[in-house]
Amino acid sequence: MVSGLDERLRLLPPQWDVVPLGELRSVQLIGYGITRPGQHTEGGVGMIRAADVQDGQLRSNEPRRIDPRVHEENPRSQLEAGDVVVVLVGRVGQAAVVTEEFRHWNTSRTVGIIRADEPGEAAWLRLWLGSPEVREWCAQQATGSTLHRTLSLAALRTLPVPVPPVESRPALLGAMRLLEAKESTNARIAACATELVDGHFAMLAGRSGAWADRTIGALAELHAGTSSRPRSDDVELPTQQDIDFAAPADILQSEWPHLHETEHHFAAAPKGALMCEPHSLLVASREDGVRAVMNKAPVIPGRGVLVLSPTSVTDALWLLHDIRLRSAELAATAQGSAGREISRRAFAATEVRWPPYEVREQFAQLADRLHERAYTALAENRMLRVLRGRILDSFLSGAFPRKSAS
Repeated sequence: MVSGLDERLRLLPPQWDVVPLGELRSVQLIGYGITRPGQHTEGGVGMIRAADVQDGQLRSNEPRRIDPRVHEENPRSQLEAGDVVVVLVGRVGQAAVVTEEFRHWNTSRTVGIIRADEPGEAAWLRLWLGSPEVREWCAQQATGSTLHRTLSLAALRTLPVPVPPVESRPALLGAMRLLEAKESTNARIAACATELVDGHFAMLAGRSGAWADRTIGALAELHAGTSSRPRSDDVELPTQQDIDFAAPADILQSEWPHLHETEHHFAAAPKGALMCEPHSLLVASREDGVRAVMNKAPVIPGRGVLVLSPTSVTDALWLLHDIRLRSAELAATAQGSAGREISRRAFAATEVRWPPYEVREQFAQLADRLHERAYTALAENRMLRVLRGRILDSFLSGAFPRKSAS
């Protein structure tokens, strides 16, 4: 059976070469990060993990930091601007280019490092690694359990890489820079809207002295997710008929208070699966805190996800931001060595300072408008990523114009 990557390579312009990644003359180094980074160290050196590589960019709002001595003991995995980092464990194949912000950070064992001689070469590698065909290839090469798929460096070195003529690259890279600049603007809009809601909630919560205490169990029904991840790893964009599957990682890695998108999807709901209605709260935990998001569409929660179903959207929005504000405090309701198992009973017994209806309603009106603005900006970014894929398709077929974008 011909793979998607084989078919893609077959359709390349005849004058293009195809070279294994490990044999590219421009690649200086392919390695991976620290195996034993030790405990998180406040004020230490930042360390990029697999979870920090998202949508072709590095995002680390809550970075893991390591002891400077550990950093110095691992010079090989110290990052330079222009390096390409690749996820080796979990969401294998996702890649991003290291910007100045992350220069001289280190990396974890879950991330591979590719160092190229020229910025243009790194940018091209990132685009190629981001294509659906390469993601599919990486998933096929990965070994291990479904939860800990691992792509070896030996396999990564064999990845076929098209080598387009040098003169054809500037136009493509210029167009991609324009799209990425727009994506960055949209992400900043979403971040500002989220910060405004969080800040306003914190101000209101600071005036809670006269409010009554209510338990979360009295304010919402609680259910535990029971579904396993879909068996097939679909690297293509989901269809409109698919049902999102929410794993703990989708919640823990979300920067936003709403469930923007998930990695995996069901073509149809499994028999007996719990289905969350819109405006449910999906909660997951790890050792540094509890995270919560609200879904806009029906979603199937996975194991390790706790679902809260408040009686109204107004109540859901207040509870959502209460959990966000008290993230570290609520980690005490979790169990297990990594704090990833939320105790339904302990979480239900957690008390919340509950304001009068008028306060909750006024907050909900503001939060709903700002959440919607953030969601719209991020939805536009989804469309921009589709456009980016179509531009890459055009380039790989030899049909993309050579005139540089400006």
